[in-house]
Amino acid sequence: MDPMVTSSVEQTHAIGEQLGTLLRPGDVVALHGELGSGKTTLIQGIARGLGRNPETIKSPTFVLMREYPGEVPLVHIDGYRLEGAPTIAALDLELGCSPYKITVIEWAERFAGLLPEAYLRIEVAHVSTHRRRLAISGVGARGQELATELQTAAVSRRKTSV
Repeated sequence: MDPMVTSSVEQTHAIGEQLGTLLRPGDVVALHGELGSGKTTLIQGIARGLGRNPETIKSPTFVLMREYPGEVPLVHIDGYRLEGAPTIAALDLELGCSPYKITVIEWAERFAGLLPEAYLRIEVAHVSTHRRRLAISGVGARGQELATELQTAAVSRRKTSV
């Protein structure tokens, strides 16, 4: 799929918000990207799409995992400070990736081999001061379904805003 490019925080929020409306219990979103690329901004949009206040979403870099209550709990995991398989295994990723919750993982590359069999993968890249490139792909049947739905929604949104 072609990458999406955003030109503002608001546009990154809007893509996240659209994704949030598509997510359902058991879904996992794996975010990849350098420091400051916009991963937490995207998660704030996802929270809005799930009916949550995006201002409550903070990066859990120091606590590693935050759970936000709601009809379907949102679990936000940040692997930035994790190094090595023993440290990552101690986080108990299975607990965070519950079939009753929606899980979003920042620095998902640190969880290689531990992610579930199906998830949405988003590579967030810093293009310039306000521009971000989001390369979206799905792993497994549900991940591919989400990638297609998000791409379709983004194309529809562009057509209606022209």
